[in-house]
Amino acid sequence: MMRMRRRVRESRYTRHVFIAASILASVIVIGVIGYMLIEKMTFTHALYMTIITISTVGFREVEPLGTGGEYFTMFVIATGVSAVLFFLAGLFEFAVSEVLDDVWGRRRMMNNISKLSSHYIICGYGRVGKSVADELAEHAKKFVVIERDDEAYAHCVRDGHFAIHGSATENDVLVDAGIERAVGLVSALRFDADNLFVVLSARTMNTNLLLIARADQLESEQKLEMVGADRVISPHKIAGKRMANLLVRPGACEFLDVAMAQNIPEYLLSEIKVGETSALLGRSIKESKLRERTGVTVLAVRKLDEQAFNPNPSVDTVIEEGDVLVLIGTPEQMALMEVANSGEK
Repeated sequence: MMRMRRRVRESRYTRHVFIAASILASVIVIGVIGYMLIEKMTFTHALYMTIITISTVGFREVEPLGTGGEYFTMFVIATGVSAVLFFLAGLFEFAVSEVLDDVWGRRRMMNNISKLSSHYIICGYGRVGKSVADELAEHAKKFVVIERDDEAYAHCVRDGHFAIHGSATENDVLVDAGIERAVGLVSALRFDADNLFVVLSARTMNTNLLLIARADQLESEQKLEMVGADRVISPHKIAGKRMANLLVRPGACEFLDVAMAQNIPEYLLSEIKVGETSALLGRSIKESKLRERTGVTVLAVRKLDEQAFNPNPSVDTVIEEGDVLVLIGTPEQMALMEVANSGEK
């Protein structure tokens, strides 16, 4: 929405200048033609007469004017001065719009960020950070981007995202991003040392935060986990595994791509966390009749006190509070599943 409003404003400013310049050019053309036809002036004299008339500089006429020329000059003054003022107003608006929008826009953005809760924070708007932001935006999730590079920050704002211009390694910037109210943070900075510092600070400031960090070096992965990262992602390692899987398991990879892409209606791969009021609580997968009632299939279950998922769980697996269920189904089936999980027992 912000992106669309910004593009509308820029389009309006540009259109204003273009229209004003077209009107001014038209007045000049009409003035030149008029003086040449009415007063029989040469092109140079007609252009000169038109310019000094619409600019109101007060120079003497190049030739004595007849009655028709005087009436035409009054017409040129009225239309020309209006066209010049309209053109200057458009130029001024276009020139100051970026400055005013930057000052007011940042103030308005910070006010909106201060109202966010249960949102996500993305540290860094490089290739990885932008990809994360695009994915969250696709899923209509609330998030804030922290970026210290001027060009990357401007790019983020142009993309329509909430953003803070500063370094994520500074505690004050994390506070401005609402880290106490956030539910998750992605540290996708370029250097592992910066990601390590961000994760350490974020874990100290919000112990319940889900922390995802980027790491390029193998030893950095262990250090990030030691200081509190819940997940550490190595883009190079993931890319290598992805390429290898495409070579040996192309069909499986294609299926997962379809399941993960929510803009494709056939499948959705999602997860739910079982709460204390869930209607599924205390029932086995068989007793819950999830497939019969909603059509979704339970692919995996992770218990509260376990780190790994149990793929293809038994139908006798009892669903308990805190369990995470990985599901696959159509959007309509997932909607029914949400109702089934949130309903009172």
